[in-house]
Amino acid sequence: MKVCEHIVVNNLRLSKFQVRNTTVDHESSMMTTATQTSTIHKQSLVWKYFQRIKTGETLQAKCLIKNCHKVLSTPLYSTTTLIRHLRDVHKVKEFQDKEKLVNRSNKKKISSHLKKKIDQAALVAIIQDGRTFDDFSKPGFRKFLQLIVPSKKTLLLVYLLYSATSDLDYRPPHRNYINKHLKRLHTKHAGSMINLLSKVPFIAITTDFWSDKGSSYLVLTGHYINHEFNLHSTVLRFSTFQKRHFSELIGAEIQKQLVELNIFEKVTSITCDSAPNMIKMFNYLTRLDIIRIRCQAHLLHLIVCNGLGLWLGKKKKKANTTDKTNLIDPEERLSQSLQTINIIDKEESTDEEYSGENSIDAIEDEGENEDLNGEKDEIIDLDDNQENHSDDYDTDSFCSDDENDNTFDDIEDNFEVGVITDANEYSNLSSTQLDERITLVVEKSRDLIGMIKDNSILYSFVQQKKEEHNLHNDDKIKRSLHLDVRTRWNSTFKMLTTLKLYRYIITDLFQNMANLGITKEQYQRLAAMEFSSNCWYTVELLVKVLKPFYGVTKTIGGSEYPTIGLAFLMFRRLDKDFLSVVKPTDAPLFNHMKDCLLKKLIYYTVEQDPSQTETILFHAYFDPFAVSAMTSSEINTIENEIKYLIRQSTSNSQTQTSTASSSFTNTSNINKFSSSSKQNGKKKSFMDYFFDTLVEDDNNDTKQTQKTSLTSTKIINNEIKLYKTLASQFVAKSVDSYEPMTFWKENKLLLPNLVILAQKYLATPSTSIKSESAFSIAAYYGRKQRARLSSTNLGFSVFLKDKLSSETN
Repeated sequence: MKVCEHIVVNNLRLSKFQVRNTTVDHESSMMTTATQTSTIHKQSLVWKYFQRIKTGETLQAKCLIKNCHKVLSTPLYSTTTLIRHLRDVHKVKEFQDKEKLVNRSNKKKISSHLKKKIDQAALVAIIQDGRTFDDFSKPGFRKFLQLIVPSKKTLLLVYLLYSATSDLDYRPPHRNYINKHLKRLHTKHAGSMINLLSKVPFIAITTDFWSDKGSSYLVLTGHYINHEFNLHSTVLRFSTFQKRHFSELIGAEIQKQLVELNIFEKVTSITCDSAPNMIKMFNYLTRLDIIRIRCQAHLLHLIVCNGLGLWLGKKKKKANTTDKTNLIDPEERLSQSLQTINIIDKEESTDEEYSGENSIDAIEDEGENEDLNGEKDEIIDLDDNQENHSDDYDTDSFCSDDENDNTFDDIEDNFEVGVITDANEYSNLSSTQLDERITLVVEKSRDLIGMIKDNSILYSFVQQKKEEHNLHNDDKIKRSLHLDVRTRWNSTFKMLTTLKLYRYIITDLFQNMANLGITKEQYQRLAAMEFSSNCWYTVELLVKVLKPFYGVTKTIGGSEYPTIGLAFLMFRRLDKDFLSVVKPTDAPLFNHMKDCLLKKLIYYTVEQDPSQTETILFHAYFDPFAVSAMTSSEINTIENEIKYLIRQSTSNSQTQTSTASSSFTNTSNINKFSSSSKQNGKKKSFMDYFFDTLVEDDNNDTKQTQKTSLTSTKIINNEIKLYKTLASQFVAKSVDSYEPMTFWKENKLLLPNLVILAQKYLATPSTSIKSESAFSIAAYYGRKQRARLSSTNLGFSVFLKDKLSSETN
């Protein structure tokens, strides 16, 4: 019996037969027929014109068209080569029609010139915004942006950067294209930079090291003032350094790179941290006149950490998972600093497979709030007002407000060098005994925050209370509790400031401990961390005393990379306007904190390295704002040195020739001969008279030189006096701005001698923040690119970042 079922598919009526009550033999016969049918393949039309031949293991085909006899290879039985031969050589119509049918599309063919322009724009966007190499090719991103239709023709280029439009056949560049052209772009901009630096008379350098688990990196940044007196900063080199960090090797590598850039002879100073190997590195440079500048941000870090003993009693440990009670010792979390990045130290293959829809690398689940261009934005304001607070990406503190701090790990950072962790060492170096309440409260804060973040029950309670608070109050809490790190003192300030905002939530937590459902061990541990009113009072005092230091950090660690003059001014004002001012109404503990910080400030900025103090003062003199904070004694000392330098420069420019030098020697011999004749009482001969005339002429030249020297000294004195007058007037009218370069732009013609020194020394950066910023960008790139970014391409990307940004501004 046959049953016919009718099925309608795409307007075609099909019949499906089901066979019932048939014999087993008939069914077997039908199955065999079906199997045979399924194995029959339709032969390609190409074999009408070709005959397959086999030579050894090579698959080939011979053309059968008259007078051709061409033998072509057919790897893996492919007929593409054969079809192309029939279409292009013999103009076989049926294959031409087939080709047209395959490529037939409603999209217009995009011109090669426009495609190249779009691809280049995509390359720039990837580098400038820190995107992944295949960002523009990701299917989800392309589908989303295909819905966007530009309203004006001028938006077409922007539109094409992100997706294949509905009317133009454009495919975004593959990551292999980006990889290839990244090197070309680096070569182009490196050459342009070298050409630009050839016109610069002086340049100051910052340098620093940064290491992740796999590679060590060295960065060099350059800072210079051009003839229009505009300050410029740029990344000179960002490269791997796979050698031991010995002073001799560091010095040799830095000099090698500076020589390759043709700027070694122009270098005036190198700003770096105070690590012993960096200090000794200067002994291995062939130029001994290059000045070492201590990073003032590192100095500030040591003043605060060691002044208040923020890390006393702490040993650096690796973070480990703990037992089933989920009680991770907060001490093991204190070494967290930078987001972990894993960078494969090898070049990417040019035939690397494209990352498809299901690729794990295609999922960007990190850094949702990160902003590459906001390199130094802070998440905490100096005011307690919460309106403008956010959990933005913060590269300055190298800590994140992500809910899971376990994404952090150890990365080498020289800011940790010099931080005192031993109480005995602190007692030996400090004349003031630190109040133990300070260290205990800071440590207690770390323990409490660490436990809350590591325990899901406690964390959920705090989050719920935070949401309830924000629902019923205008002063909303927008930040999350987070731990501090030893490499950035301001992370401790942020930790305490945020903890202060959570005071009532934390108090509520302790009041409801018994009802949280935590284990007995967890309950006992939490109870031991309960904050008393005295603890909260100490937290408030710490926040109060650290606020001015946080302001200094924001200023000297900002994106403008301030000069030494501003750093000197900030330190001087911290001393005179805050730490040295003792008010009887202030709490004794608050005054004690100020006293401890003042002693460390004096120690690190004056006593520890007097030669550095003199160097900082000399460089700061050319900043009119810094001069206003100097004492008369400091100014006089600097001006004497300036007069010497200008006279020496003038003397060198008017150096006598070797003939004149020889004449001077002969004159000295003549004087000796004449004097000897007089002592012997002999009558002068005609030769004596001749010698006397020569001596007389020489004396006249000497008198003329002395007269010129006096005139030059007077000019220098008048110019220095004029500088101080103009600087005072400029500072007085610049109440709300700090623009030392503007001063020199306005007065460089009035101060012809000093302007040369200002151009040379004013460009010297007070910190290595520019280098730190390069590492922040590298970490950002590393997190975005995951393990697919090679060390070389990472260096290229960081180098190009500021070059491409300046082009688009």
